[in-house]
Amino acid sequence: MLNRKALLTLAGLALGLVSRCFAIQPETDKRIIAGLDAAYSMDFDRAAELFSEADSLEPEHPAGPFFLASLQWFKYSQNVDVPKMAGEFEPRFNQLINQALDRAHKMYAKNHDDPEANFYLGAVYGMKGRWLMLQRRWIRAAHYGYKGYKYFKKTIDLDPEYYDAYLGLGMYDYYSDTLPTVLKFTARLIARGDKKRGLRYIETTLQKGHYSVTEAKLFMISILVGYEKKPEQALSLIFDLRRERPANLFFILMEMPARMVARDWDGAAAFGEYLATRVRETASAKPHVSLFDLYLGEAYLGAKDNARALVIFNRCIDQAPEPQKASVTFCHLRRAQLFDLLGRRDDALEDYSFVKKRPDFFDSQDKAARGLKEQATYEEVVKQMQE
Repeated sequence: MLNRKALLTLAGLALGLVSRCFAIQPETDKRIIAGLDAAYSMDFDRAAELFSEADSLEPEHPAGPFFLASLQWFKYSQNVDVPKMAGEFEPRFNQLINQALDRAHKMYAKNHDDPEANFYLGAVYGMKGRWLMLQRRWIRAAHYGYKGYKYFKKTIDLDPEYYDAYLGLGMYDYYSDTLPTVLKFTARLIARGDKKRGLRYIETTLQKGHYSVTEAKLFMISILVGYEKKPEQALSLIFDLRRERPANLFFILMEMPARMVARDWDGAAAFGEYLATRVRETASAKPHVSLFDLYLGEAYLGAKDNARALVIFNRCIDQAPEPQKASVTFCHLRRAQLFDLLGRRDDALEDYSFVKKRPDFFDSQDKAARGLKEQATYEEVVKQMQE
């Protein structure tokens, strides 16, 4: 499903699990911090440059290739709904993550009780699992997730104040207890998740972490919006991020889905209109233009401003920078449902049929099939938008 979880969860997963610095030199540390700041701002070229500089300063440490692999993950996560996009990012990701894994194993071989070696093994295996999650390869994702969990657990056993590692434990605990049934079932065969414990772990990093505080906030926002349905708490964290980085458009955009989960349709629509020009004029926002229009159209649909909703859905479809994205598929679906609400059944059937011909993104075909059988109702559409 393409819902409040989609962008927020991916964003939260993208660059989590940065390390408390034990063996890294101060100059390397500075570049990693600056690289993360660049990545948060979607300046991937600058982030890659800084992480590469960090790698050149520490050519035997896993940090350089790990963060460079994280960038490949992030770029793929922004385009995971574009067919064949994995082929563009996966070879480089595999090269970097395997390099990081090799270096982490060498650190571990020197001292099995080195918290940093255990941490990076956990981080690398966790990143491999998250890549597989994007591809919905749940069983293998659970396998790598558990391998990462074991190393994070050992990190904490060796050093309870290695607070960034709690984030990895929290991720596994929470998501293995809440994600799709096949992953939950598979994960429980390996190690039972516990979402309450996961929340406590994530909160620990949020309160006491060093480099991972922002990542923990992103995870918590995705959980509060997409799973716990506590948008007011999510907005508080979003405002914290915006105060820290007021120019960061990515953090600003998070307010829209949070307001929609709160059913503040008018507030979400007004906020979206305020941002519309900026979104279209910011290069780093290009992958999100159609998703932004989908959210804005949904906000108007929720507010029952059907005329304006139709304008936005038409814009999403007619002016999409990347027409193959799932958000465009869902703009067709929402427009079909809007046509039903407007009594334009023939137009609705045309859009539903179009969705059925597209790749199946987040249950889009099931929703379109339902629409072909019977007209959508406002209550049904709002329920879908709240999922």
